[in-house]
Amino acid sequence: MTAVGELGTVAKKLRRLEKWWRPSEVGGIQQCLEESDALPERKAQAREALRAAQDELAMLRPNGTPSTQSRWRELQGTVTAQAKVLRELDTEESALLTALSAELWHARTRGWNEGVERINAMEHGPH
Repeated sequence: MTAVGELGTVAKKLRRLEKWWRPSEVGGIQQCLEESDALPERKAQAREALRAAQDELAMLRPNGTPSTQSRWRELQGTVTAQAKVLRELDTEESALLTALSAELWHARTRGWNEGVERINAMEHGPH
């Protein structure tokens, strides 16, 4: 699965500009792109786990027995844990967007500068 939304747009644009990636950042860019591609699936799994726990929790009927109370605590813990995972994935998405946006800026700038240099060389070269 590939990244979606704003992160997906930035990732797609950055991939097209691979020629102008900063050589010192290629490994980091590739890692960020791989992580951004995996993020939608990770978020979907966390959302599904949260939904399943919430659904089961909603169907649980209090009857005062220790087993029911224990199951309620277990499900509530799962709901809390999955909500935390989703918040962490949102934070990760934000960090990836920031990093890839910065690299997109660098790649665009390098590409632009190369284009300007090429045009200047053509204009000022031998006629």
